[in-house]
Amino acid sequence: MESIERFLWQQIEDMNFNDRGHRGASKYLITESSLTLKGMQEVHDFAVDKVSALYDKLTDIQGVSDDSFSDLCWQIVANGEEFYNNITLDKAQEMADNYESTESFAYAFHDLDDIKLEVELQNRDMVKQMEYLEDIRRGYGGGFI
Repeated sequence: MESIERFLWQQIEDMNFNDRGHRGASKYLITESSLTLKGMQEVHDFAVDKVSALYDKLTDIQGVSDDSFSDLCWQIVANGEEFYNNITLDKAQEMADNYESTESFAYAFHDLDDIKLEVELQNRDMVKQMEYLEDIRRGYGGGFI
């Protein structure tokens, strides 16, 4: 389990959101990481789990909107494993007070939704084609010309 978690943290760190922004981080994940769609989804799910844990840990942050609080939590995850593991309420409050978060690492995963939809549509088309071919084999629905 520890090696899987370390691997997932490494993927987040390799996305390099702080230098690339959400578009560059997304591009890295999709085109350069060599992960399968399932692997990319696992990175996303892992990041969401870490953000959710921060929501619980940092509930006493003051002076931020819900949106800014979300951006802050995503920023902490984007900063990597060591930063995440060492975050304190005081440090997170300092980040919030100094506007030390960028909108939003979460956006780096939005392209995955488009890819998943495209794959789903392709799979539906493939199933329809296979069903049609099977109907033809059974003598229904026409035939080959």
